Amino acid sequence: MNGAEFIASHIKGQGIKRVFTFPGGTIAPLLDALVREGIEIVCARHEQGAGYMALAAARLTHTPQVVMVTSGPGVTNLATVIADAYFDSTPLVAITGQVGSGDLLSGRHVRQCGFQQVETVSLMNSITKASCRPLKPKQLEAMLENAFKMTNEGRPGPVVIDLPMDVQNASFNGTRKKKSERKQKLPSIPEDQLTKASEIIAHAERPVILAGQGVIISKAVTELRSLAESRNIPVVMSLLGLGIVSGNSALSLGFAGHTGSQYAALAIHEADVLIVVGARLDVRQTGTMPEQFSPRAKIIRIDVDEQELRYSRVKCHISIRADIKDFLSMLLESIKNEPTINISKWHKQIAQWKSLYPLTYKDGDDVVKPQQIINAVDQESVNKEVIVTSGVGSHQQWSGRHFTFDYPRRIWLTSGGHGAMGYDLPSAIGAQLAHPDHLVVSFIGDGSFQMNIQELQSVVEFETPIKIFILDNQRLGLVSQFQLLNWHIDPTTGNKSNPDFSKIAKAYGIKTFRIDKKESIQKVVRDALNHKGPALVHCIIDQHEDVLPMLLAGSTMDKMLLPTQVEVMKRNERT
Repeated sequence: MNGAEFIASHIKGQGIKRVFTFPGGTIAPLLDALVREGIEIVCARHEQGAGYMALAAARLTHTPQVVMVTSGPGVTNLATVIADAYFDSTPLVAITGQVGSGDLLSGRHVRQCGFQQVETVSLMNSITKASCRPLKPKQLEAMLENAFKMTNEGRPGPVVIDLPMDVQNASFNGTRKKKSERKQKLPSIPEDQLTKASEIIAHAERPVILAGQGVIISKAVTELRSLAESRNIPVVMSLLGLGIVSGNSALSLGFAGHTGSQYAALAIHEADVLIVVGARLDVRQTGTMPEQFSPRAKIIRIDVDEQELRYSRVKCHISIRADIKDFLSMLLESIKNEPTINISKWHKQIAQWKSLYPLTYKDGDDVVKPQQIINAVDQESVNKEVIVTSGVGSHQQWSGRHFTFDYPRRIWLTSGGHGAMGYDLPSAIGAQLAHPDHLVVSFIGDGSFQMNIQELQSVVEFETPIKIFILDNQRLGLVSQFQLLNWHIDPTTGNKSNPDFSKIAKAYGIKTFRIDKKESIQKVVRDALNHKGPALVHCIIDQHEDVLPMLLAGSTMDKMLLPTQVEVMKRNERT
C-alpha cells in the first residue's frame, strides 16, 4: 500500500467511522484512500467549520476525532480550532497536507519553496501536545500510533501530523494497528495526603467544591455528586463544567468568576475549605487578585496536569496529581470513617446570598430580553435530552446562567480558554452528527454567528435538525459593555448593522421564525423546537441589556459589579 492508504487503514483500525475536512490538493490522496476504506467524509464549508464539528464530537464521545485540511491557508484557518482543543483539553488528531519533502525549506533561508507552503510543525508546536512530520513512509506507523495514544491520555489535547505529498504517494509495507489505548501512568496517591484531605473536608464548617471540566473528561460526574451529596457540600462549577451537578439541585451554585453569580463568588470567598477538582483556576475564575481568592479557606486541589499544579496561580494547601475518578473513589471510601458536621448555618447563609443577589433581569415593556428566550427554550425542552452550544460573548454568559444543565442529559458545549467566536454553529452540527437522537440547540450572538455563517449549508447537506436562536442586539455586547464601563464609548462594538438572518437562512432552505415581541416568545419557541428539520429563530433583543453582575479587574470576588451600581453610574453620567 502507499502512505495514504496506510493512514486510511490506520484510522479505520481506531474505530473511527467519520472524518471532518475541507479539501485541497495536498490532502487529496488521503481523501481518495478514505473513500476506498468506506469512511464517511464530512466536508464543511470552511476549515474552521470542519474543526469545530470534530471538536464537538470529540467532547461528547470522549474519543479522538480526525480533521484533515490542505497545506498553507488550510493549516492557518485551522489554527484557531487547534488552540481551542489545546486549551479546553479536547482529543483531536489533525492531519495537514504539505508540499513534497523536496520542497520543504530544510534550512534554506527563503520564505517559501512550494505553493501554499507554511511551516506547520513549528507553527503548531505551542498549541499541541505534539506536532510532527514524517519524511519517509516507514515513519508513519510510529507517528500515527503515538498520535492516537497521546491525544487522549492524561490531559487530552490535539496532535498534528503534517503530511508531505510524496509520503502519501510512496509505497511501503505497513501493518494496520488495532485501536490505540494507553492510560497514562500517574504516581500513586500518597496515603497521608488522602487522609489529611479527608479530615479537612470532614471537619469543614463552610465547605465548597469547585468542579471543572476535568470531572467530565475523567468520567467522574457520579463520584463528584456522591461526595457533594454525602457531605451536603455546595458545588460551584466552571463555565465548561456546568451540569456536573444538576442546575435543579439544591447544592448547585452555578458558575463563578468573571461573569458568574455573586452568591457563588461569595461562597468561594467565605469558604473555610475549597475543594478544586479538575479546574484550572485561571483569571476568569479567580479574578485578577489570586492572592485574595478564597482567602479564608484551606484549598485542596486535584488535577491530572502536573504543570497546572506546579504553576498554580493560587496557593493551595494540598495539591494532588491524580486521575479525578480514581481520587474521588478513594476519597469517598476514606471519608466514610470521618464524622459528619452539621453545616446548616452555612446553607442558610448561602440561601440568604441567593435571595440578595439573584440572577434576575428587568422585564422590558416593549423589548425582548435574551434571558426570556433562553428560559423559554429551557422550559419547552425540560423532558428532552439536550445539547446546547454557544459562541463567545454575552449570549454565552446568559446561556450559562439561565439554561438548566444536567450532565449527561442536558449537555453544554462552548469555547472556554480560547474564547473563540464562531464555535457555535459548526459545533452544533458536529454534536448532532455524534448524537442524532438528541435535541441540539445553539444560542448564537449576531457577531459570533457571522464568523461561520457559511455552515448553514452544512446544516442542510447533512440533514441536521438543529435549532438555532440568534440573539441579535446589533452589538458585540460583552466587549461593548467592557468599553463603556471603562471609557464611556464603544467604538467598533456598538450599533452594528445586521442583515435579516431569516432571509439568509431561507436562502439555504432552512425553516425560519422571528421573535421581536415578548408576547410571541413561548409560541415561537415551541413551534421551532417541534419543527422536524433545522430551524433558525431570529430574536431581536434589547440592545442595552448587559451581563451583570461582573467581576472587574482589581476587585475581589465578594465585590462584583452589580446591576444597581451600573444604574447609578448611568444616572450620574446622564446628570
